[in-house]
Amino acid sequence: MHTGMKIGLGIGAQALLVATLAWGVTPNTRTFTAGEKAKVEGTILSRDGNTIKLRGDDDSIGTVDLTDGTKIQLKKGVFIFRHSDKMDANALVPGLHVEAQGKGNDHGELVADKVTFDPNSMRASKQIDTRVSPIEARTGTLEGRANTLDGRATSLEGRAGTLETRAGQLEDQEKQTQGLVGQVKSSADQANQGVTDVNKRVSDIDNYDVKDSATVYFRINSSTLSADAKRDLDDLAKKALAQKGYMVEVAGFADKTGSAALNQALSERRAESVINYLQQVGDIPIHRILAPAGMSTSHEAADNKTAEGRKMNRRVEVKILVNQGLVAITGPSSGTPASKPANEPSR
Repeated sequence: MHTGMKIGLGIGAQALLVATLAWGVTPNTRTFTAGEKAKVEGTILSRDGNTIKLRGDDDSIGTVDLTDGTKIQLKKGVFIFRHSDKMDANALVPGLHVEAQGKGNDHGELVADKVTFDPNSMRASKQIDTRVSPIEARTGTLEGRANTLDGRATSLEGRAGTLETRAGQLEDQEKQTQGLVGQVKSSADQANQGVTDVNKRVSDIDNYDVKDSATVYFRINSSTLSADAKRDLDDLAKKALAQKGYMVEVAGFADKTGSAALNQALSERRAESVINYLQQVGDIPIHRILAPAGMSTSHEAADNKTAEGRKMNRRVEVKILVNQGLVAITGPSSGTPASKPANEPSR
């Protein structure tokens, strides 16, 4: 009877160890040959100072180092961030799809000479798989517990010769082992839940919520902000800065007074006026503002055949957008639900 208990306990400990190690995750690491030129294209997973972790289009993960000489540029033909194609390194945030060129160093990392990207690539595909970091953290914990269990299994094998005279003690140890199995199962269940949560965040990476909005109005043929418009933009800027993972969308409109070319230019100037105010007075960082859109006379808010309707169409709509996937990573934001315009159009 005691010999059977010894064999059962040894098998149980080994099965427990195998089940624990099964949760490990080994990423496909990419290295670069020292002194050789290389180019890599992929999605930024994380950034620590001037060091970027990049998941390539082949699902490998490599390290890209930025230097003072690294050129950060937009891809040709991309219209965003007020027509400038030279960007600051702060624009390289997790979620962007980039192309990096440079040479490998002695550590197997790519020292970038140039990085180009399209900020609108925030709509990432499976490359934005950000489950690596949380799962690696959980893997380290489970591996530590596996080592502990391995040590205990070795200790139990050494005590096997004395089991006949220590049957009572073995029963207590068996109960303790069963408790450890329950703890490991609980950890595995938590890891499974973590994977489910990460999958949900990845599926939400292309979904945005409108957390708040404001509409400001203009006089005929004018792109100058009124006092009421500035108050509304001040209030919206404070709400935006309280969000996590937000972007600001700005769209300008005009009524049907005047030619099509005049209305297009006027709607763009109105959108630019709002963006300038949000950046210079509202302290909204430039990389948080999407490309301003001049929508001319499209998307009428009211009938252009009446004077009152034309007043409603001389406007700029501003929205605070929050990415559902990023918010799920960082936790609930402190934003308020989207609100209707607070003021009537200027007369």
